Amino acid sequence: MPSFDVTVEGKTYHVEVPDPGACPLRVIVDGQPFAVAIEGGDARAQPEQLAAPQMAFALQVASALSAASAPPPLPRPSPAYTSRPPAPPAKDGHGEVRAPMPGTILSVNVSAGQAVKAADTLCVLEAMKMKNPIRATGAGTVAEIAVSAGQNVTYHQLLIKID
Repeated sequence: MPSFDVTVEGKTYHVEVPDPGACPLRVIVDGQPFAVAIEGGDARAQPEQLAAPQMAFALQVASALSAASAPPPLPRPSPAYTSRPPAPPAKDGHGEVRAPMPGTILSVNVSAGQAVKAADTLCVLEAMKMKNPIRATGAGTVAEIAVSAGQNVTYHQLLIKID
């Protein structure tokens, strides 16, 4: 299968041509398939009759289409979202452990009255299909567990108190 690297407006695209004799010409630009009509000359030309300039033109058109079909950039977060204060860290294991992000509690790995040391996993929070261990920042005793497995939590919600 013929393949090319085509540069359009300073951006390089990898273009594959599975069947140079197809009508319309089908090309794959950076993994995206496109149908390209070649204007001028015989559009039903056999592969050996397809002139190199026509092929180059078709590839540039496909590259431009690929650039034009790129998804728009994501909107910037609103000031209210970005101005949230970060969760205060617990000092020497003492204080409140809060959710660093919204998600679902998968498991609670400690119980009230249990002694914990720094880096012990207190619970596991799933957010965007990722499992995030919530760890103790220092030694202490679990005073209160404010969540249970399967519970949805919001940003900065109290999870566990450590004395």
